[in-house]
Amino acid sequence: MAERGRLYYWPRNRSFGDSKRRPVVVIAPEAATSRSRRWVVLPLSSDSRLEGQRLAYPLEPSPSNGLQLRSYVMAWLPTTVAADQLEGPLGRLEFEQLAAVLKRLTDALDLQLLEPWQAGP
Repeated sequence: MAERGRLYYWPRNRSFGDSKRRPVVVIAPEAATSRSRRWVVLPLSSDSRLEGQRLAYPLEPSPSNGLQLRSYVMAWLPTTVAADQLEGPLGRLEFEQLAAVLKRLTDALDLQLLEPWQAGP
């Protein structure tokens, strides 16, 4: 069963044109993953051009997350993946990191309905 904030490898994400495995982080809560074999994930990239990109959350490698390189969670690219395609888990995000990732996801998908032409609350 997936656990929100857990990192896995996705061997080949053909929808992104990947020819190599890519780390992903599970963002769906347990209620959504416990009865499903498809999990909602966000892909990570080690591409340094993502530095400073507002919707990319940087992660330094650590023993707890299992990453080998500085990586960026691409919050604007949520996707579903069959759980049996994933390798791992590698590790997990700290609570504060997961909260920051979910905030960027909320911003990326405009889940607060803050369209630029609308007045704020």
